[in-house]
Amino acid sequence: MCKNHITIMIISTIPDMFGEHYYFIKEVFPQLKEICNSHDIDLEYIDLFFSMSEEEFKTCRSIQKYFNSIDSDRTFYICFRGQKLGCVPTPADIDKMTLDEYPELVDYIGDTSFTELTVMHALHPFEKYDNGNAQSLPPVRHSFFYFRNDDYLNELSDSQKEIYTCGHCDDEFVQDLKLAMAKDLVFHDKYEFDKLKDNVSNINIRRYDGVWDKNLALSDVLDKYIEEYVEMNDMSIEDLPDYYDKFPILNSKGCFNDFNSEGNPLKDIIIEDFVNELKLEFPQKFK
Repeated sequence: MCKNHITIMIISTIPDMFGEHYYFIKEVFPQLKEICNSHDIDLEYIDLFFSMSEEEFKTCRSIQKYFNSIDSDRTFYICFRGQKLGCVPTPADIDKMTLDEYPELVDYIGDTSFTELTVMHALHPFEKYDNGNAQSLPPVRHSFFYFRNDDYLNELSDSQKEIYTCGHCDDEFVQDLKLAMAKDLVFHDKYEFDKLKDNVSNINIRRYDGVWDKNLALSDVLDKYIEEYVEMNDMSIEDLPDYYDKFPILNSKGCFNDFNSEGNPLKDIIIEDFVNELKLEFPQKFK
């Protein structure tokens, strides 16, 4: 029986989700990898943000790189969202090459966050053009959305709110509203897809809580994440951009060090969700 290959990555805002990124790569992925190996499935984890070179950061083509990665394997899509809308790309952030490949993007630039654009492309793909020829893409077949509850907000200082919420923004109310609408739209999409007789896209949605550690520095979490990631991918830390230069707030204190959903470890929930979808995608592997 041939071995199938699938690639997964986490879509989220940064740096407020560094805790989740580290938790996933440390606590979740190794178990998923072992399960997949036991069923002749090769599972690969990539993180485009942590894989981009300094030059790629400067070329304003990050959206294209994320879209291309989603298009290369529309099997699984994983998204974590908290209480931060995230950056909203401006026309200056999108180069001509990106718009030539995904011209429909022009209608959303300046109004839709980067994270939301990837959600849209996963569930309702933008048309992709190759040498002027349009290609209609199917939605991702199995998507996972994990929404962090906001019970921790009262524990945040003003400086921490700049990292974890839209509270420092001039249009805080508007951004909070857009974030709520974006999450509601995922629930709506799940409802609509589930109604289809031949559902082409399974959407899993969970809410979870984080264990807040006010003394844990974001830089410590990032250091541990990068150490795990470069070892997994046989990379060198010297090959990565200087994240501390890009995010001076990484020296701030306050981060999540554990996660749970309805009283259960979040890692168990994610693994259960993922295995259920693996069985649907590869029924012959799980007989």
